Amino acid sequence: MKKYLTPCLAVVAVIAIIFCFVFNGQKGDVQKKLDEATAAAETKAADLQKQLDDATAAAETKVNEAVEAAKQEAEAQTAELQKQLDEATAATETKVTEAVEAAKQESAAKVTELEGQIADLQKQAEEAKTEAEAKLAAAEEAKAALEAQVADLQKQLEDAAAAATAAVTEVPAVEEAAATETPAAEAAAATEAPAVEEAAATEAPAVEEAAATEAPAAEEAAATEAPAVEEAAATEAPAVEEAAAGQVKVLTHAEYIAAENDTEVVIESYVQDHQAWWDGKVTVYLQSEDGAYFVYEMACTEEDAAKLVPGTKIRVKGYKGEWAGEVEIMDPTFEFVDGDPYIAEVTDVTALLAKDELKDHMNEFVAVKGATIVDYDGNGAAFAYKNPEEKKDDLYFKIDVDGQVYSFCVESYLRGQDTDVYKAVEGLKVGDVVDIEGFLYWYEGANLQATSLTVK
Repeated sequence: MKKYLTPCLAVVAVIAIIFCFVFNGQKGDVQKKLDEATAAAETKAADLQKQLDDATAAAETKVNEAVEAAKQEAEAQTAELQKQLDEATAATETKVTEAVEAAKQESAAKVTELEGQIADLQKQAEEAKTEAEAKLAAAEEAKAALEAQVADLQKQLEDAAAAATAAVTEVPAVEEAAATETPAAEAAAATEAPAVEEAAATEAPAVEEAAATEAPAAEEAAATEAPAVEEAAATEAPAVEEAAAGQVKVLTHAEYIAAENDTEVVIESYVQDHQAWWDGKVTVYLQSEDGAYFVYEMACTEEDAAKLVPGTKIRVKGYKGEWAGEVEIMDPTFEFVDGDPYIAEVTDVTALLAKDELKDHMNEFVAVKGATIVDYDGNGAAFAYKNPEEKKDDLYFKIDVDGQVYSFCVESYLRGQDTDVYKAVEGLKVGDVVDIEGFLYWYEGANLQATSLTVK
C-alpha cells in the first residue's frame, strides 16, 4: 500500500505544481485585465466627472444669465409700473385738484347766487313792507277823509232837517199870529189893507221860492246821506265783529305749538276720528292742513258726540298740556263751526321714525310700511293684551324698522275687539311684515295707535 501511495502522492504533487503554475499565470492575466479595466473605469469616471463639471458650470452660467435677465426684466417692469403709477397719481391729483377747485368755484357761485337771492328777497320784503305801510297810511288817510265826509254830510243832513223843520214850523206860527192879531188887523184893516195886500203880494213869491229851493236840497241831502250811512254801517259791522272775535283769538297750529303749557288756547280744526263717548266726555283726533291736535276728554253730550263725524269743523277751547311727551288739549269744551269738510290724507312717516322730525307729525294720521313684527316680551308672542286674563282692552305689539324697535298699540276705545285691526293684531306672528295706519300718539316716544294693519 505504501508502495503505491508514494507514486500517487508524487503525481498529485506534480499535478499540484502544474496547477499552481497554470493558476498563477491566469491570475496574472486576470489581474492585468482588472488593472486595465480599473484604469479605463477611472478614465471614464474622470471624463464623466469632467463632463458633469462642465455641464454644472454651463448650467450655473445659464441659470445666472437667466436670473440676471429676469432681474433686469423685473427691474425694467418695476420701473415702468412705477412710472405709470407716478403718472396715474399725478393725473389723479390733478383731477382731484381740478374737481375741488371746480366744486369751490361752484359753491362760491351758488353762495353768491343765494346771497343775491336773499338780498333780492330782503329788498322785496322791505319794498313790500314799505308799500304795505304806505297803503296802511293811505288807508288811514282815506278813513279819516271818509269820516270827515260822513261828519260833513251828517251836519248837512242835520242843517237841512232843521231848515225843513223851521219851514214847517212857520205855518202854524203865522196862523197863530193871524188869529191873535185879527181884531187889531180888522181894526187896522181899513187902514193897512192896501199895505198888507202889497206885502202879501211881495212875500208870497219869496216863500214859494224858498220852499222850492229847500225841498230839493233836503231830498238831495237825504239821498246822499243814506248810502253814506249804509256804507258806514257796512264798514263798522265787520270792525265790530272783528273786535268781538279778537276777544277770543283762534290760534294757528304753529302758534298752538309755540304756546306755553298750562295756558288757555282756542283752536279750530276738523274731526278725523274719536274714541268712544263715556260719562259726558269724548277724546277726539283733529287735523287741519297745518297740523293735528289730540283733545283729551272733551265735554260733550252723547247726541253731539254722534255728530262728530270725520270732516266736521269745530272750535275747541281748553288748556295746552303735555303727558309723557304727548302734547294735548285738556279740560276742553267745543262748539260746531260752519265750514266745508276736511279729511286728511295719510302721511308715510316710515323714513322719519328714527329722526327728530317725526315729532312734527304728532297726532297726525300716518302710515308705517314694511315693518317687521318682533317678539313682544321674550316668550315668542307677537303681541300682548293690556288685560291678559280677560284678553281685552288695549293690544300692544312691537315692530322693527331698519334695526330700530318701536312699540305700537290698538287703543280699544278707538278700535275695539270686533274691529278688523284688533283681529288682525291677534293673528300676528313674529316675523310678519306689515303696513300700518293710525294716529301718531306719543308715550315716551312714538306710540302709534293703529286703525288698520295689513300683513304683506
